[in-house]
Amino acid sequence: MNSTPHYSAIEIVLTLSLFVRALRNAEVRVSPAETLDAMSILELTGVRDPGLFKTALAMSLAKTPEEKLTFDETFDRFFGSFAFQTPPKKSMLGSTVPHELVESIRTGDSPNTFEGALMTLLEGRRDLLSLEVQRASAASRIYDIRSLREKRDYLRQLSAYMGLNELSQIGTDDSRSPELRYLNSYVRDELKNYVDAQYQNHVDATGKRAILESALRGQLHHIPYEYHAAIREVIHKLADRLMKNHRKRSVSGTRGRLDIKRTLRSNVAYDANLFDLRWRRKQRKTASVFVLCDVSNSVSQIARFLLLFLYELVDILPRIRAFVFSSALGEVTEIFGNHPSERAIEETLFHWGKGNTDYGRAIRDFRATCSTQVDHRSTLIVFGDARSNYYEPGVKVFRELTRRVKQVYWLNPEEKHLWREGDSEMYRFAPYCTRVAMCRKLSDIERFADRLIANTR
Repeated sequence: MNSTPHYSAIEIVLTLSLFVRALRNAEVRVSPAETLDAMSILELTGVRDPGLFKTALAMSLAKTPEEKLTFDETFDRFFGSFAFQTPPKKSMLGSTVPHELVESIRTGDSPNTFEGALMTLLEGRRDLLSLEVQRASAASRIYDIRSLREKRDYLRQLSAYMGLNELSQIGTDDSRSPELRYLNSYVRDELKNYVDAQYQNHVDATGKRAILESALRGQLHHIPYEYHAAIREVIHKLADRLMKNHRKRSVSGTRGRLDIKRTLRSNVAYDANLFDLRWRRKQRKTASVFVLCDVSNSVSQIARFLLLFLYELVDILPRIRAFVFSSALGEVTEIFGNHPSERAIEETLFHWGKGNTDYGRAIRDFRATCSTQVDHRSTLIVFGDARSNYYEPGVKVFRELTRRVKQVYWLNPEEKHLWREGDSEMYRFAPYCTRVAMCRKLSDIERFADRLIANTR
């Protein structure tokens, strides 16, 4: 290129702040203090030397070896995403700028800054046009992009700001020269690639987040296997957030009543000034949670994620006993306590996920196993579609169990209008449940877990 574009101090600061956002989007932890350190270093090193620029930022923003690898990838993607990195084909424009092309551009209504930059593009200088695109994108706040749907809107805004509507009208006229049509296509493609890169920098560093979010909004049994690892990470974060929220509630909600006698004794040394308050608290016994989960083929996909979510909540709900069944009932509490979650779930599905579902047998076996442990503080959770394969469903035994526990939740993966069709016995179980809810999405599991934690503490 014939010259180097000039960046103002404000543009440098804005670019650095956007790069820090891209690093955080790529899960590199960068504090405000580290960002200020990077700015101070750049005041000394400047931005002219690309190698020195990258090294200076890496020293202040990346700490661990893993973060340094992510930093390198993010740096190359972020600073390699400027528009017009690829030069236009000389074979399409020729060695000289066509007179008709120059006149068509000069008679358009595009901004003078864009007209001048476009002319320098045709003369082989792409840096000025790239800088103009950056400034236009900053004016349209493209760094606030949040979804795939917004990409088209930002592309439209950027094209209008750059005056490409007139160029598009010129370039799509078949009577015009092939150079005009090629120029229109080239500029459009460059802007589209630029918007795609900004979306990746500020929203989706991995290139999979949009697909994953779409999958999470949909039904769990439709999620492809290759996304299970990513969803496990999402479940871990959701469970961690729930635990933090409820821990905060427990700190502020367990102050108890003021114990006057103990408070007065503790403050004798302070001349009756009450500095050291003592509280009278009720000692609450931990409630037990019993999970009865159908893992037959028809519902195993959703059962997998429900069990994983409950597995992540063991710190909040320490007394969970988990039972799974299809044709036979088995307790998996120790499996989940002694193995990583993924291995525990796979073993559970392998050993108990075969055979025809028999709710009556599972409920009777559960009563025989836990009749002495179930009491008025217990919570019973049943997950399944309540389809009994026309076996005796065990409604009477279920009713007996529900009278002995504090609350009963039934999570059904089927839509409500199917609860009375075929071999479904849901309408017979429902009257004996505290709450019956449809459970088809991750949001359904999260909402249920939040309610469960609140009602069992």
